[in-house]
Amino acid sequence: MLIKSVLPFLTLLLSISIYPILCNNNTEEETSCINLKFSISQNVENEGFHREINWLIESLDLDNEDWSNLNNSLCKVSLQLHLPSGIFVSPDQISELIRQGQISAYIDGHVNVETPAHESEGHTVYVYIASNNLEKVVVQLPIHLRYQRAVISGGFGKVNLPRPSLLVYCPQVGPQICGEFPKLHAPCDVSGNHCVWQNVTYQALFDEVQLFVPIGDLDDYPLVSIVTLLLGCAGSIYILSLLSTAPL
Repeated sequence: MLIKSVLPFLTLLLSISIYPILCNNNTEEETSCINLKFSISQNVENEGFHREINWLIESLDLDNEDWSNLNNSLCKVSLQLHLPSGIFVSPDQISELIRQGQISAYIDGHVNVETPAHESEGHTVYVYIASNNLEKVVVQLPIHLRYQRAVISGGFGKVNLPRPSLLVYCPQVGPQICGEFPKLHAPCDVSGNHCVWQNVTYQALFDEVQLFVPIGDLDDYPLVSIVTLLLGCAGSIYILSLLSTAPL
């Protein structure tokens, strides 16, 4: 009877003594996360069909502990850009830049560099950034505009350049980023193997951009077609006449 009467008291005493330890452990886990805050500026350089996107990514309010956790972690950071049918990145150009060590990127989707905009599909490009270089980093990506269908009176066509998404991936072991963000499956690196990223928010210091591309003029289409046909016929007749007079 004595043991039964003392047992609840001992259980209560043990739970009271363990509770602060558990609370401290939970607090340490919460405070050990990496508090990431970013701002991104964007500038599109060059004119015509061949452009270059420059992003300036800056970390905001990272203290020494966050920097230490980030540098010691295996976290990865990437920019995800969904390109519409009127814009493409050249796989050969990206491969050469990767070989030269100027970029780390992966293209998700089939890219035909020869087709016009109305016969093409969009694709997605991922640009990977070293996590130990996030205090202030410039990311460059060459893009190309496709030819658009010709229209009467010609002019310029518009192509909307969407905003990129900022993705962060941290393995289960090691520090995690603070907060809850939408998750998505995307390529981990240039190998194309997939992992689960978090789509983190950032401060966008730019507006959505419209790119203008010259398009063909159909006003002169009948004249150009007739002249082309006549020149083709004249050239064929001339070649046949030379062949008929040439000795066998």
